[in-house]
Amino acid sequence: MSDAAERCLKLDRGESVARGARLGGSRALPGFAPACLALLLLGTMAARGAEPAGDDLRLNQLQVIGTHNSYHVRPSEKTLRSSATLRPDAREWDYSHAPLDVQLDRGVRSFELDLHYKEGSFEVFHVPVLDDGTTCRKLADALATIRAWSDKHGRHVPISVLFELKTEGPRLDKRIREVDAAGLDALDELIRSVFPAERLITPDLVRGNASTLREAVTTTGWPALSDCRGRVFFVLHDEGRRRDTYTENHPSLKGRAMFVRSDEQRDDGAVMILDNPRSPDIPRVVGAGYMVRTRADSGLKPDQPGRPSRRDAALASGAHIVSTDFPPGEPHAETGYAVAFPDAAAARVNPVSGPENLRGQRVAE
Repeated sequence: MSDAAERCLKLDRGESVARGARLGGSRALPGFAPACLALLLLGTMAARGAEPAGDDLRLNQLQVIGTHNSYHVRPSEKTLRSSATLRPDAREWDYSHAPLDVQLDRGVRSFELDLHYKEGSFEVFHVPVLDDGTTCRKLADALATIRAWSDKHGRHVPISVLFELKTEGPRLDKRIREVDAAGLDALDELIRSVFPAERLITPDLVRGNASTLREAVTTTGWPALSDCRGRVFFVLHDEGRRRDTYTENHPSLKGRAMFVRSDEQRDDGAVMILDNPRSPDIPRVVGAGYMVRTRADSGLKPDQPGRPSRRDAALASGAHIVSTDFPPGEPHAETGYAVAFPDAAAARVNPVSGPENLRGQRVAE
């Protein structure tokens, strides 16, 4: 029997789930063939009527739905037309999301927020002047909205928030400046001012006594769901210079509030952004213990008739966060396309890393 199967049996028997324990990551799941993914989807469909799974799961044994540019409000038609002469992608801005707390009410459990460092504080919007409509202008207000909702729903599965530091701001608005080391420290401080330690999932919490974050997630594993309910975790979406600035003097993210977009070679490896849902790397790294965000759609282009479904590939891939422009309650106006779990579930057991007998099953909340 494989290590993964043995761990699943232990979960079923309740042999290794004392509160606060961390269980090992699923193993030996490389190279999922398309046929295997199809079987996972069938298993998901069969599990729709099952009783919800409980707290014996680990954090990386869940799958949730997230939104892309979660704050976004569509520009006016006039602005879209004028912006199209400067930005060929402007037509991709023709959508609006509900406020963050409404999205949470509908089952969304992951957000992506674009940040601009403006006059000493962080603001949330897409592109200055051209596409700056937002449901939450100040990041502090956005975090307060999430905190207020979390306070009212204390048993919710963890909410994740991805921050992308936009780069075009200083060119379009002189009040916006590049985020430096002091700005990144301020971002950490803002997070901790809204969410105290007991409401956060931090790199230190996940790393525990392991020497690196990568070692922790690939051996000891992520915390149990029972220890994570009612909490929030944050991911710095950026790579390159800003990520290097954030991690400098913080080996394996020691003392930091956020995880970073990482990879298998880095000591801070824990969360990866793999936006092609058909990538064979997703089930492989999920099986190794990493957490993954992928996208079910992009550019306001839902699944097309006669083409293999990107949405189905994303849901079957094992990615823990499946991001979309069309979450529950916001279907595509013409096709009705949306990304949602059966029975309006906010989370389900991951179809790759979850215990085999529970995969696809709704998670209790």
